[in-house]
Amino acid sequence: MAENAARGRATRTANMAMRRDRILDTARDIIAESGFEALGIRELARRAGVTVPTIYNLIGNKSALVAQLFNDTISPFEDLQFIGEDDDPVGAPERFFENLIAWMRGRENYHRAEFLAREHLRKAGDAVAVEMHERVIGIAIEACEQLRNAGVLLGAVGTRQLGELVEHQVRLAFHDWAHGAVNLEQFRRRLIVGTYLCLAADASSEYHPRFIEKLRSCDSDDHVVRLGDR
Repeated sequence: MAENAARGRATRTANMAMRRDRILDTARDIIAESGFEALGIRELARRAGVTVPTIYNLIGNKSALVAQLFNDTISPFEDLQFIGEDDDPVGAPERFFENLIAWMRGRENYHRAEFLAREHLRKAGDAVAVEMHERVIGIAIEACEQLRNAGVLLGAVGTRQLGELVEHQVRLAFHDWAHGAVNLEQFRRRLIVGTYLCLAADASSEYHPRFIEKLRSCDSDDHVVRLGDR
């Protein structure tokens, strides 16, 4: 009897997780199609094939739903090892952004709408959006600390300051892409160029020429970088 009860609980838990994932996936579809403004609990319930109380029980109100969507965008990158044991540390930023772009492909409309909504809410002082912004800065700070520990950065510029500069460059690139000013390939280049420009400011004498070479290799028609050696 106890075994049957445990099996029943496991089945209920699995079904709840499946419904929750279906709700979140449907919410992303609605946002990708019509933007965050179109996301409503009743329409979401109808399209996900669940009841409104089910959404409230499994996730919460619309604010909780939005917070979960924001979290699902950011959390995959928080625990990544920026520099692998056998990796060339200079190539770490480029590898990171290649993985980001690969993860975004196929859901560009969703990620565009998600970024615009998160920025709008952050500027309005929304607590969840502000927290997510700080978490993105935290990812950049952690990357800078790993580069400093690997001897790539001197540490003359504080990792908090450098991380904030990197995040700012990333946000500018996202802004241009989300507003249609650049395509996905140009977006990738801007992410890489902006980040390497920031890191070059604190690079050690051994690594600075390699950062400059990376910048030159990323030159494109709309983002030409011309830097001399220090």
